[in-house]
Amino acid sequence: MRKITNEASRAEYLAEHKDEVMRETFCRAFCDTCHAYPDQAAVCSEGQTVTYGELLRWSEAVAHKLASQGIREEEVVAIRTGRTIETVAGMIGIWKAGGAYVYLDRAYPKAREESILHECECRIILDPAWWEDIDKENDLPEIDYSKAEGLALIVYTSGSTSKPKGVMLEHKNVVAAMYNFQVFELKKGEHFGVFPGFSFVASVSDLYSTLAAGSVIDIIPSGIRRNINALVEYYIRHNIKITFLPPHMARKLLNMDLSEIPLRLLLVGSETVRNLGNAPFKVLNVYGASETCSMISHYEITDAISGEVCPVGKLKAGLKGYLVSDDGKLVRRGEEGELWLAGAQVSRGYYKLPEITKTHYIKNPFSDETGYERVFKTNDILRELEDGNYQFVCRKDNVFKIRGFRVENTAIEQAIMECAPVKEVVAKVFMDKGGCNILCGYFTADKKLDVKAIKERMKEKIPYYMVPTCLIQLDAFPLNINSKIDRKAIMPPKELNNHKLLEKLY
Repeated sequence: MRKITNEASRAEYLAEHKDEVMRETFCRAFCDTCHAYPDQAAVCSEGQTVTYGELLRWSEAVAHKLASQGIREEEVVAIRTGRTIETVAGMIGIWKAGGAYVYLDRAYPKAREESILHECECRIILDPAWWEDIDKENDLPEIDYSKAEGLALIVYTSGSTSKPKGVMLEHKNVVAAMYNFQVFELKKGEHFGVFPGFSFVASVSDLYSTLAAGSVIDIIPSGIRRNINALVEYYIRHNIKITFLPPHMARKLLNMDLSEIPLRLLLVGSETVRNLGNAPFKVLNVYGASETCSMISHYEITDAISGEVCPVGKLKAGLKGYLVSDDGKLVRRGEEGELWLAGAQVSRGYYKLPEITKTHYIKNPFSDETGYERVFKTNDILRELEDGNYQFVCRKDNVFKIRGFRVENTAIEQAIMECAPVKEVVAKVFMDKGGCNILCGYFTADKKLDVKAIKERMKEKIPYYMVPTCLIQLDAFPLNINSKIDRKAIMPPKELNNHKLLEKLY
């Protein structure tokens, strides 16, 4: 894989060598790195470190065992080994064997995990028991059945019911994202602190771009990911040079004493960025989605920003964007429109959801250029600023970001209805004075209900970030002129800025 850190040079190279690039896969780039730096550290996790040579052996052992189990092309294999070196080796080994993976987060409720396993028809699960007879020490013949057009992984995101949607990412999507990640100039031996959960699409570019560059994947332990003091100590102790944080954690970080922190680059994203202070290192607002294999643009934050929304930058090489009005026409600069995206990072579609795929992935009405024949309708409303940078305005649908995770309010509402005998329900997000999104649920019922018991039942069904911080029972919802629930008239609780009191009261 050719390394090109300059934006203009990379765009020129990708345009001139489009066919060649479209045939590349991560596995080939990874093997090249392993042979170039066999004794270089590759992955660190919970005090354990493996070199590139060792990681190659581990992944080959996984691939050979899967082959002996009769893995089929594009067969989906589940991974349930947490934030470990085994997980990284398992992902690569599955690809080498010609399969695709779906990662099962240990925080998933049992019902969500079972739903994913059933939908993906997973007959093989890489869990600790599966690893027991893996030979990590002996060299095995290298195999690689990955194909650029092949299915690489499925990332589950929020659905319009409490059932999530699986986004199908292909190997060519991963490679395209890796090329665009080169702008961050990852260096050999440099530690990249991996913060996102492995079920989150941001981890895709973090993991594979780091390995392709010969850098070190430093997996931040789950136990400290919400503790900013412990996180800063970890950055210092492990000499972390680059990391990604969601905005609410980035705000906390920039309020800390950063005199000893080794960071040179902080990536911030996954929800609207505002209210960020100055930093002694470079801070970039990155923008993307599961359906576009993570980052499609970034914007350097050079000064502290307060109430205004930070721009998300210009699209990366190999991508074309169109801002489109409700009637399907291109809007002018400065006007708001839905972003339609074309290019190599646009995913295959939604797993086993052909009708929804046809709605969101369509033939490009604005270009028939090779490589840009399809567009993904992002549902994001953006505007183009005078300097050519994009600025995020809002979601076109009822989707919002909580702790970096994309969630549809209908999924929250469905979960509340499944956990309690409510009549009407509304899930709504409010932003506190610090710029954090706070999820609130409102409902009516025929009798007084125990909101704490409802929240406990919700925790058994859906991920923690989908459980409202506060759950409030109303006598009745405000109505608009058409006698429909007036969502805009629903006000936040007065304790919005006191999170602990908010959870205690509601």
